[in-house]
Amino acid sequence: MRILALVVALVLVACGDDGASGTCDDRLLAGDLVITEVFADFAAAPGGSGTDEGNEWFEIHNTSSRPLDLTGLTLEHSRGDGGMAKEVTLDPVTIAPGAYLVLGNVLADLAPAWVDGGYADRLGDLYNTGTGRLALRCGSTQIDEAFYAEVSSGESRQLDGGESPEYTFNDDLVNWCEASHTATNEFSPGNYGTPGAANENCEIIVAGMCDDGTALRPVVSPAPGDLVITEIMPSPAAVDDALGEWFEVKVTRDVDLNGLGIDRMGDTANPSVVSAERCLRVTSGALILFARSTDAGTNGGLPTVTGTFTHTMIAGSTTTPGDLAISIGPTVIDTFSWTASRSGKSLQVDPDFANVTENDDQTRWCDGTQTYGEGDFGTPGAPNAQCAAVAPPGTCADGATSRPVVYPDVGDLVITEVMPSPAAVSDTTGEWFEVLATADVDLNGLGLDRASDTANPNVISSASCLRLATGQRALFARSSVSGVNGGLPAVTAGFTFSLITGSVTTPGDVQLVLGADILDAVTWTHSTGGAALALDPDFASVLDNDVEANWCDASAAYGAGDFGTPAAANAQCTG
Repeated sequence: MRILALVVALVLVACGDDGASGTCDDRLLAGDLVITEVFADFAAAPGGSGTDEGNEWFEIHNTSSRPLDLTGLTLEHSRGDGGMAKEVTLDPVTIAPGAYLVLGNVLADLAPAWVDGGYADRLGDLYNTGTGRLALRCGSTQIDEAFYAEVSSGESRQLDGGESPEYTFNDDLVNWCEASHTATNEFSPGNYGTPGAANENCEIIVAGMCDDGTALRPVVSPAPGDLVITEIMPSPAAVDDALGEWFEVKVTRDVDLNGLGIDRMGDTANPSVVSAERCLRVTSGALILFARSTDAGTNGGLPTVTGTFTHTMIAGSTTTPGDLAISIGPTVIDTFSWTASRSGKSLQVDPDFANVTENDDQTRWCDGTQTYGEGDFGTPGAPNAQCAAVAPPGTCADGATSRPVVYPDVGDLVITEVMPSPAAVSDTTGEWFEVLATADVDLNGLGLDRASDTANPNVISSASCLRLATGQRALFARSSVSGVNGGLPAVTAGFTFSLITGSVTTPGDVQLVLGADILDAVTWTHSTGGAALALDPDFASVLDNDVEANWCDASAAYGAGDFGTPAAANAQCTG
């Protein structure tokens, strides 16, 4: 049974000004209060949002034999090393002897039943990764300090309930464990902890063991072939890459995911390791998701996410392939690498080839075609569709059939607008250029390049025919995400090189190539920050766009406030 934390009935705790580190009204001694539980990462119900805002909390226990007046008590939250510290003081509240007080990141009058009062956003977000620190102070006198780490979504970190709460005992992370998944502990659907009540005993988890809810048992680790990478989303369009990247794994044998490492083969960083004290059991036939974020409200509307990773997935190119590996220690379970992907579309393996050998072949993969969540394409957590027959070299899929690629000749594509120096956003996300088609062509195999560097072109690759009809404009940009690229319309394809402002001694340049052939190229010796260089429409040819006098600064605003007409007709140059 929960011991009531407050002596004064029906009064919720509120917090005073941030940073007001004063003295307490009561004479509190070190150890009178002990931090006993921390809930840092709320888990969403299926189809809901897992936002932590209003859902984080931590618990304080009165270890003394008398009621304690907490008026003026300073709450402090920081990184484990003390960095990024924030603090707030408590308004009048009394905690009974042996009682618990639960404080959450919510306004006091909006607190749920398990939270006694709120500090709103004044302590910042509790940390889901790394180590966090909570402290209680009266002026400069520290009453208690506790550290938390190894946070799992939907589970509190609890001080071992098998020992009496003590203010030095909670200093050691080894004395903390995650709440078990029992009906008694489920204080909110899919979220486990004991807010306002005594904690459970922490079992000592031995390496290679996990808690299956009844006892400790050996972890059943996957072997090569037990987990198969079946779908990846390297370049979401509906949300930012840092929130919306994900990949899917098919389970072919009942195993535990404890200790599974998620990594890129092509970097030197340590893998993201799936860790938990409970057994993370998955069963044969299941399709499980790993993502950058578990929050359906920000990750593009994904279904339930099993685990998270921190590394960045890349779109992939011939010279810089994207890659992914899952492993247990030094044992590689499965890998996949790719040389092309399309913004807003997943890459998914044909279900006939969903095994760790045949999924290595990129020709067995194709773009996702079904929408999910906020509008990107893929089947996260659901079976993949069959891929169309792989088109032979020099052909592309045009609907249900394949046909020869219509490659552009010199003069078929004309560079008509360039944004080398955006002002509304960073150059690394806001640079772009526009191309006008003067004939019906396919963009498959087209290279985007700078003549003045030694890097290989960014080559557009797709199994589907990327048709650009006469009079249509293609837009190539550093980023396809409208929220960071300055509010551009739909981007045709991305490029990774930097455009430069240009000067007489160091002109800026960009070119279109097809193999060794240059289809069009332009150079410039000056540009204006925040304004695109626009070609006068009377000179829209591969010869006339070589003349810098035929270009002028764009004057029409777009998106976030820079000037240009991306993917639209240019105005006449005047003067």
